[in-house]
Amino acid sequence: MSSWRVCIIGAGDNVHVQRWVHGLAARGLQMSVISTTPAPAPAYAVPLLSIPTARAGMTPAARLATLLRGWARVPALVRTLHPDLVHLHALPLPAATLFLRRVPRLIISAWGSDVVQRDARKARLYPALLAHASAVTATSHYLAQVTAGYLRRPRPIEVVPFGVDLHRFTPAPQAPATLRIGTLRHLEPNYGIDVLLDALPAVLRALPLERCVIAGDGSLRDMLQLRAVALGVNTVLVWPGRVPHPAVPDLLRGLSLFVNPSRAEAFGVAALEAQACGLPVVATRVGGLPEVVRDGITGVLVPPGDPQALAAALIELLRDPARRATLGQAARAWVAERYDWQHSLDQMLAVYRQALER
Repeated sequence: MSSWRVCIIGAGDNVHVQRWVHGLAARGLQMSVISTTPAPAPAYAVPLLSIPTARAGMTPAARLATLLRGWARVPALVRTLHPDLVHLHALPLPAATLFLRRVPRLIISAWGSDVVQRDARKARLYPALLAHASAVTATSHYLAQVTAGYLRRPRPIEVVPFGVDLHRFTPAPQAPATLRIGTLRHLEPNYGIDVLLDALPAVLRALPLERCVIAGDGSLRDMLQLRAVALGVNTVLVWPGRVPHPAVPDLLRGLSLFVNPSRAEAFGVAALEAQACGLPVVATRVGGLPEVVRDGITGVLVPPGDPQALAAALIELLRDPARRATLGQAARAWVAERYDWQHSLDQMLAVYRQALER
């Protein structure tokens, strides 16, 4: 195994791409990276190449030029790295599939919006790329089903989740003395932060909530902050902005419970990290979240887009510290049983082994 050479193609500035590279390198694989975003070289102690990719607002001519300077060069870049396997994290823009089909021994991992946000060009071009792949993985059973919808012929799609490092994500020595809730999401429409804000007035009328942390950043930040003022809940809110991944465990350990009010969610790694810290999770019943949050056992599931149901679930748990403790203990055990990062690495190595044998 130590002689395997694997090239990962993906967003090099993404913490989960970095975790896969570092985790697989620690298992003895010789890793390299072709990054589709500007990636800080110190984040990697492996060969790192970058390609430009199209962004919103580009003219058609600029998009074509970027495609030719970027994805069109990938087959040649791969040849310079001499990998045994190439692992694509997240399906690319449809035009790039024409070049990736020239890459041998390709593993494809669907991540979420890459396949969930379906359009006519993806429906036309993704099937051939998925058929070309030596193996296909997805982070959840929900996402595997969505990805299977692109296949012209059935084939196995292995579910390999983003695991949690249980040595870093650990429970606090004791629960906070005051009631604190929080979430850690991109401030974008899919993640339902507006629903959480709409639920807060009822929560504040029912009990003495000391703090609600809304960590993350995004295009809706200003609008959400104005909404909080209009609702009269801004006095309990803390907006720390984007939180570096190494600082996430400390943020979570300062909470009484975690809120995941998404309208859409392919997997739910934030909910898993919270559960690893011994927190019960109140989440919406969408996408992959019912797979990672066990309703009534490690948390509570509510309908998406329903602030009344969200408020009721929050109030019930915040009023019952004994139940929060029971759910939190079960949550930690659940993550250890099913979503330990080392187990995720084992699963991915098994995918690699099978692909090489085929």
